[in-house]
Amino acid sequence: MCSHSRPMTGRQRTLERPRTGRRTKVDTQLIRAQQAAGFRRLRFRQELEPRYREFRAAVVRDRARLVSAAGLLLFSSYILADLLLLPAELAGVTVAIRLWLTLPTIALVWWLSFCQKPSNRVFEHLYTLAYLIGGLSVVAIIVAARVRDFPLPYEGLLLMLMFGYFAMGLPFFAVSVTSALIIAAYLAAELATGLPTAHLLVNLFFILTANTIGMVGAWLSEYRHRAHFLDQNLIELLHQEAREESEQKGRLISAASHDLRQPLNVIALMLENLSEARLSASHLSLIQRLQRTVVHFRQLLNNVLDVSRLHEGMIQPQISAFSLKPLIEQLVDLTVDHAAIHGITVASDPLSPGLGVSADPDLLLRVLQNLVFNAIDHSGGNTIGVSASQQDERVTIEISDNGSGLDDQIRQDVFQPYVRGEHGPDHATGLGLGLAIVQELTEMMGGRCGVRSQPGHGSVFWLALMAAPTTQAPASGDAVRASPSAVPE
Repeated sequence: MCSHSRPMTGRQRTLERPRTGRRTKVDTQLIRAQQAAGFRRLRFRQELEPRYREFRAAVVRDRARLVSAAGLLLFSSYILADLLLLPAELAGVTVAIRLWLTLPTIALVWWLSFCQKPSNRVFEHLYTLAYLIGGLSVVAIIVAARVRDFPLPYEGLLLMLMFGYFAMGLPFFAVSVTSALIIAAYLAAELATGLPTAHLLVNLFFILTANTIGMVGAWLSEYRHRAHFLDQNLIELLHQEAREESEQKGRLISAASHDLRQPLNVIALMLENLSEARLSASHLSLIQRLQRTVVHFRQLLNNVLDVSRLHEGMIQPQISAFSLKPLIEQLVDLTVDHAAIHGITVASDPLSPGLGVSADPDLLLRVLQNLVFNAIDHSGGNTIGVSASQQDERVTIEISDNGSGLDDQIRQDVFQPYVRGEHGPDHATGLGLGLAIVQELTEMMGGRCGVRSQPGHGSVFWLALMAAPTTQAPASGDAVRASPSAVPE
């Protein structure tokens, strides 16, 4: 019994995936070297040739299913044509050849193409043998007609040659050698039946011409197939190398997020305990400056890690509908202490419990924190307000301040990476990534963001999201999903 196998996909037919980055690098270099050296003789280097032949054999097996089915229909139609057009005696011979030799051979190839055994390489040889048998059966039919003084034209042989070169997709060397054997058998048969030399030479001219065209086409086809094999596998290997590097970066980012944030948490906790102790005013002022420095360094670290995660595709929003009021209250609670250190007040306008948005609650909290911390560190004001309103199908959340505002040049580029505004004398210079992260995370949630500002009249940073009236509270965790929290811990 035949155990049927599933057709191999293009991914399965490519080079075997190396498990290590070093193996990937070696295979990539090998493919690039083969591309540079060329392969006009239709042969790769020793390391690549066996892999390509296995790949080619799998393609041939897939192709044989359709070609064999077409061959069965074609030769079955020839049986009907023989019965209608040929003399009864000759038709009996030709039909017998097709029924007992040609069609069983094609049917066997079609059946084996769906079986796990024989292997792809063995099947390719059997497929080539089937082409030879088919060609010889055409020669036998021509000979049978010659013997009975009913000369058949040699066009059937031309059709068989073209079928082998173009339809069957056989390798160049295999189809060229097999076609040469078929042509040699035809010449021998014509000589044996006494075909005049002049007629034989004419037939030979057209057959050799067709064979030459087929050989050129087969060579070009295999050359393109080999080039495609190299390109496909190079792309696959480069993709794998990129995936491995991305995984390594992901592990590094996770390790850095834990290892770098942990000592900062300890320092922040120690400074908080010291700030509650009975110390002199000068000592308390120094502790506050240290607290601001720790918070600022934590923000820088969070921004760098966030950018890395965004570039690596590690942040994927989980959109849901939730009430905005609890999230705004949580935002104020998480930022009020840091604002108090700078002598800044953070307050929110009253919100309706029914005011809801469709967004990722963790990412939205991260975005709003960035905006509030940006106002605390860079606005130069002493009051920050948080408000939200709904208009049609959009909810607009605004973070406003009464600071010095933005000039026209900064306002236009403020959401671009590495754009930094003015800083107070007590503020460390940032990287200019916070607002760029705000824009990217907002767009990931299907929203928009912007700013309204005039020099000397403060700034209003806003973001607009899809409205979703609901009384459900946001399922926000202690940290942003796949992103470190910017909140002092």
